[in-house]
Amino acid sequence: MGLVPYLGQVIANVNYRRPDYVSTNSSAASMDDLSQTESSGSAKSQGIPEALSFDRIINGGTCPPMTVREFMNYLEYIELAPENLQFFLWFRDYASRFEQSQSQSQSKSHNPFTTPPPTAQSEGPNPPPTDYKYESSNARSFDADDERPINLPVPVPVKSPITPEVGSVAPWEMDLEKDPSLTKVHSSVQASYRAIAHRTFTEAGLEIPPTNLPFRDEIDRIIAIYIASPAPRQLNLSFRLRHTFLIALTSTTDPSAFLPVVKSVESSLRFQAHPNFVRWSICNGNKPRQVFARGLGAFLIVAGLLYALLTTLSGMSRGWRAFAAFFWVLGISTLYAAWRGMCVVLHGLHHRHLRPWELWESEEEEICLEGVDHPSVPNSSSSPDEKQQDKADKKVKEDYPWVKKYEKRNIIRKIFDREVWVQEPALRQIQDVIFLQSLLFGVGVGGIATVVFLVVPGGGFF
Repeated sequence: MGLVPYLGQVIANVNYRRPDYVSTNSSAASMDDLSQTESSGSAKSQGIPEALSFDRIINGGTCPPMTVREFMNYLEYIELAPENLQFFLWFRDYASRFEQSQSQSQSKSHNPFTTPPPTAQSEGPNPPPTDYKYESSNARSFDADDERPINLPVPVPVKSPITPEVGSVAPWEMDLEKDPSLTKVHSSVQASYRAIAHRTFTEAGLEIPPTNLPFRDEIDRIIAIYIASPAPRQLNLSFRLRHTFLIALTSTTDPSAFLPVVKSVESSLRFQAHPNFVRWSICNGNKPRQVFARGLGAFLIVAGLLYALLTTLSGMSRGWRAFAAFFWVLGISTLYAAWRGMCVVLHGLHHRHLRPWELWESEEEEICLEGVDHPSVPNSSSSPDEKQQDKADKKVKEDYPWVKKYEKRNIIRKIFDREVWVQEPALRQIQDVIFLQSLLFGVGVGGIATVVFLVVPGGGFF
């Protein structure tokens, strides 16, 4: 796109507004309230262009820092709740593999039930994914290319007491695709999965499902990790939805049995996690840089005010007072942009600060692979929200060495930390619009203040 058409688009969107922050409580709507959530989804999604939509990010149609990997990192390190996206991505992969295995079984025999499809413990490799057919009411169909970005790794795995040597898991869950030997499920680990799944069915007053169902071992693992109570990555499901889901799993492992749960998870991702991720990604500087930018903007405003007062009270001509506009325009623009989470200096280069976990990403990945056999055991017992948040913060500091390393960095080094180019064009355009807004706001307010001081008679005191 040429410069003139691009500037036209930026000016046309000058009234742009960032997505509002959506709290977890406001997005935790039950399935009964899902229709109301969907009806308000358009309002919540204001400020999110089509190029940064949820579907585009999931399908790999975006560039850093708006890819699935960054989305997962945001949920992992900022929201401290990556389980919804992990489960959603697993289901897409599972639905494709299930359909492929069913079609292969039917091609071998007229009776597909005589030879069950391979389970998660099969020695042969999983068949390649095909078109994603099991779409919910909020999602559109995905083609085979959609599965590629899902294999992006997450730097730090989510550790749990039942995953000491977890294998047969998706790469986005454990980041073990570099070492295929680590993706094998040990019999003792699978036995623990099965025991937890059986206990979950028993506590719900349901019969234990037969073991000859396709992908039964993998479903046991999913129940143990996401559905059991307590579970290391337990999904936030209502009692009725969870019970209905378990009833369906007693007789089938077909992906259609997951649709109510997937619909709830997808709703939370679309209307809470995704808008918050876009809002957070617009900020191109870290917190120390934002505080520094606000302080710089306030300093320029005060400097302009002092200059205007001195020139007004002195015997200097009125023309000298106009130079105060230079300080006011720069100060107000810088302060406005910092209030939106942007640093105008970084934006001038279309750069952003590296996230704290990105600074030591390669080192963290080595720690992940070395510590697979000895994970931490978090306490997953139920507790109030405040205690749960404290435990989550403590777990982050214990599991992620970069937290302590970043806290020890000098404040000056944090302000002028390492930078990287913003590759996503849609995100750069949003930042250009915010920069234009800050510039116009600075010119408007600074111009009004300058006119006021110009019309005031001179004091002539010195």
